[in-house]
Amino acid sequence: MRINLKVLSVIIAVLIMAAVAKSQPIGTDPTIRDTVTIQSMTTFSPNSGFVPVYFYNDQPLAGIELTMTYSTTDVMIDSFSFVGSRVENYSLKGADQIAANSLTVYTYALSEGLVASGNGLLGYLFFSFIPGITPQSVSIDTMTITILDREFSTAFSDEFANAFSPVINPGVLTIQSGSCCLGDRGNIDASPDDILDIADLVYLVDFMFREGPEPTCMAEANVDGSIDEVLDIGDLVYLVDFMFRDGPQLPSCP
Repeated sequence: MRINLKVLSVIIAVLIMAAVAKSQPIGTDPTIRDTVTIQSMTTFSPNSGFVPVYFYNDQPLAGIELTMTYSTTDVMIDSFSFVGSRVENYSLKGADQIAANSLTVYTYALSEGLVASGNGLLGYLFFSFIPGITPQSVSIDTMTITILDREFSTAFSDEFANAFSPVINPGVLTIQSGSCCLGDRGNIDASPDDILDIADLVYLVDFMFREGPEPTCMAEANVDGSIDEVLDIGDLVYLVDFMFRDGPQLPSCP
């Protein structure tokens, strides 16, 4: 009897998810501790913000489950994006909101092979909130919660489906009011040093053409200083001209 490969992949995925769901983290990583880092970010946007989530693993992984929660009801989970991440091309991945302020992110290796050792992006956690929100700092951490006999937690699993707990570095989304644009425009990736470099160009290209995260400060991304404040191809051309063709200086922030 021939079995459709797609059906077989789904069956394997279900078995993996069931095994991880039933098993508790059983100790620690036997070598260098794997880590999950929820980066801290600041947003000046009137209604949204995001935080990148990174992970490190020193041995190949068969699965990742990350359950996150945050400290206030003033903001809402909007979405989670795997675009540009280390697991972007994995077919079995997703993000499910399991409670009002909780989200489980997961990915499991199928035909793509195990998640290779390395360090990099898992994805972006996006938030939205009502304009006029009180400036505040929102703590983002991991949690364990049981819903209908299903435990949601944070665990990595190795190639033998043994689960273990990574080290967690919590993050903070700081919501501020006022202008986010400082000095000259162009700090599109919101780097703390406020220096324009190739990372800003990559960030802009990802946002415009690869469904990457929206710039934290749209005024910084409006590099041509257009009056309508609309981000378009003109901003990209202006930035490339400035960086590589001795184009005009970037306009100052308003």
